[in-house]
Amino acid sequence: MDVLLNPDVLNSLWLGTRITLALTVLASVGGLVLGLLAAIAKSSRITVLRLLAIIYIEVFRGTPLLVQLFFLYFALPQLTGVTLPAFTTAAIGLSLFAGAYTAEIVRGSLNAVAAGQREAATALGLKPLQVLTEVQLPQATRIALPALGNQFIGLLKDSSLASVITVTELLLSTRGLVAATFQPVALYAATGLIYFLLSNVASRLFAVLEYRLNRPYRSVS
Repeated sequence: MDVLLNPDVLNSLWLGTRITLALTVLASVGGLVLGLLAAIAKSSRITVLRLLAIIYIEVFRGTPLLVQLFFLYFALPQLTGVTLPAFTTAAIGLSLFAGAYTAEIVRGSLNAVAAGQREAATALGLKPLQVLTEVQLPQATRIALPALGNQFIGLLKDSSLASVITVTELLLSTRGLVAATFQPVALYAATGLIYFLLSNVASRLFAVLEYRLNRPYRSVS
């Protein structure tokens, strides 16, 4: 266990953790934006938009994240001639992957908002965009939050796959340390503990946010 007291080892684990968190946050934000757009497109009356959304969602939900990362990092540069840094590629890949799942979460949450509220808002003269942003989205956010929290935690763990395209996140940092120190038990145990703590902190933060968003809807006892 002395290896965990080494400042260089601790610094490497800290840097890997920062990259893991950065990837997770970027992918969550990117996935939320893509998911919202895809959910709206899938519910659209415009056939082309609806088909594009369905194709996007089915492709990225129906193929492994690892294959998607390999394609973006190794195959896409050969097709386009454009090579992106490994971190950027991983962030894009994780965002696309997350967006496909977020789209279904958002669409289900929007559909869960009572149709009568949409109809009432329309009757009051609100335009479709106003109905979406002022009536549906605020309530859908409250409904979707538990699933979005679970997805954030899933992305936190899925970000370890970025190591296969040379992103020096937490797992790849640990593997490098193991190769240098020959201390796999202590280092992998520490890495597992870091993931566990990050997941639990994220879970508690989302629970607090969910509680605050639901508070106005609780009946007064």
